[in-house]
Amino acid sequence: MKQKVVADKRELEWTVLRVSYNNSWPNNGKWFSDVQIALDEWLRNQNITQLFMPVKLGDKAIDILFQNAKLNKLLSGIIDIYDELPYRPDEGFDIAWRSLEILMNHHRSVAWKEDSDKTPHLITRSVNELLKPLADKDLRVQTMWEDFLADIPLSTLRYAIMRCYIEHDLSINTQVERVSARAEAVLSKAFYDDIKKKYTLQVGIKPDADVLRRSSMLLQKILRGEKVIVNDHEYLVDFEHRMIFVLSCILYTNRCERFHGDYFSPFKSDRATMDTYAFSYYLLEFAYVYLWTLLSRHCETMGIGELCSIDSILTAAKTMQDRLKPIIEAGK
Repeated sequence: MKQKVVADKRELEWTVLRVSYNNSWPNNGKWFSDVQIALDEWLRNQNITQLFMPVKLGDKAIDILFQNAKLNKLLSGIIDIYDELPYRPDEGFDIAWRSLEILMNHHRSVAWKEDSDKTPHLITRSVNELLKPLADKDLRVQTMWEDFLADIPLSTLRYAIMRCYIEHDLSINTQVERVSARAEAVLSKAFYDDIKKKYTLQVGIKPDADVLRRSSMLLQKILRGEKVIVNDHEYLVDFEHRMIFVLSCILYTNRCERFHGDYFSPFKSDRATMDTYAFSYYLLEFAYVYLWTLLSRHCETMGIGELCSIDSILTAAKTMQDRLKPIIEAGK
């Protein structure tokens, strides 16, 4: 009862803040609440100004982009991401994901003609035919993505369980079936159903905190590539399917939810914390690094030239992972 009183008090305080911000804008500048203050303090303590780091383009980038209008246009959108940082990584993620979909469709139009333009299909094909061969050839790329899969925030894991099994915030009601269907297709029906049975997960019924925590910890092991036993059945998910799960069942689901859904603005919520930043930055960084990985592979396979080196992608990814990791490890 006491917790509810405290929560209600904070919600009232934030309702006042939102109304005040609306009525005084633009006189009082941009929205700046205690969670932004907390991020500023954390950044100062780390002696950095941003959690994010862009992929540096190579010496031939200007010539390549000047001669390729489609890629030049794509870069113009990508650099919009930086305007949203450090405070709105969720908006940065929207831009990164939009850019990724544009690139996948562009690659389809020149390399996979007559193929489906559905995003889940393009995710699967891009992982299998663009990312996996590169990872097989360059162990550093495999290691980079294994690190991403291993360091996923607990808040993101809980979100994945909730969206794949329990509930959704989408205004288009067919989306919830699509999310669970994608998860079932990636994990296999038997594995998906065993998780559902083990934790008694039901659509529309939110599990208690302990069940959500335990199911999220299982998903963490799965995404790390560990062998797990569920209901006496042994499962091991390979690299490609783990990548597809994060891209299709988490990132794409979040994009659909933000685009179609009935969601609360994350950084104007009284529940916003540093965990909120960990969640949004993880999605942004994953989408951004995947985007540049595919851009590099697109240029290579199309004989366009080296827009950015693999070394540059690895450097940006490692820097962002190292900067975000302390926030993830401190998360609940």
